[in-house]
Amino acid sequence: MNNINTKINLKEIEKQTYRFTFQDGLYDITYGTILISFAIAPILREIIYLWYIAFLILPAPLILLLGKRFITIPRIGIVKFKQERNESKKKIKLLISILFPITIITVALTIISIFNITISGFIVPVGAGIFALVLLSSIAYLIDYPHFYIYAISIGLGIPLTEILEPLIGEPLDALVSFGISGILILLYGVLTLHKFMQTYPIPDKKMDHANE
Repeated sequence: MNNINTKINLKEIEKQTYRFTFQDGLYDITYGTILISFAIAPILREIIYLWYIAFLILPAPLILLLGKRFITIPRIGIVKFKQERNESKKKIKLLISILFPITIITVALTIISIFNITISGFIVPVGAGIFALVLLSSIAYLIDYPHFYIYAISIGLGIPLTEILEPLIGEPLDALVSFGISGILILLYGVLTLHKFMQTYPIPDKKMDHANE
C-alpha cells in the first residue's frame, strides 16, 4: 500500500513540477503577441502583403527560446524529468512544430481574406475557427497546459467574429476588436506573471555560491 501511495505521490509531484515550467509567463507573452499580430494583420497586409506571414511565425519561437535561455534557466536551471516524459515531450514538440505554423498560416490567410476570394459567407471563417479550436485544444491536452484552452477559444471564436464585425465596423477595426483586446489582456497577464516570477526567483549571486563552497 505504501508503495502505491509513493508512486502516486511521485507522479503528482512530477506533474506539478512539469506545470511549474509554464509559470514564467513566457507562453502567455508569446500567445498574446501572436493575437496582437493577428489584430494588426489587415494593416500590415497593405504594407508587406503575404510576407507578413513570416512575422506571425518567427516571433513565437524566438520569444520562448530567448526567454527560457536568458530569464528562466538562469533562475531555476533546467528541469529534468523521467525518460518516458522526455520521450513524450519530444514527440509533442515535433507535432507542435508541424501543426502550429499550419494553424498560424491558416488563421492569418483567413483573417486577410485570401481564402474568401472564391468562397463567400461564413463557411471558411467558421471552418478555420473550428480547425484552430480543435488543434489548439489538442495541443493543450498533450502538453497538459490548461491556459492553452483559453488560447484555443480566443482564436476559435475570433476568426468568425472578425467576419461578423467586418460589415459592421469594417477593417481594420474588426480584427483589432476580435484579437486585439484578448491579445493585450493575455500579454499583460504574461508580463505580470513574468515580473512575479523574476521577483520570486532572482538570479543567484555567483559570489555567494563560491563563498559557500
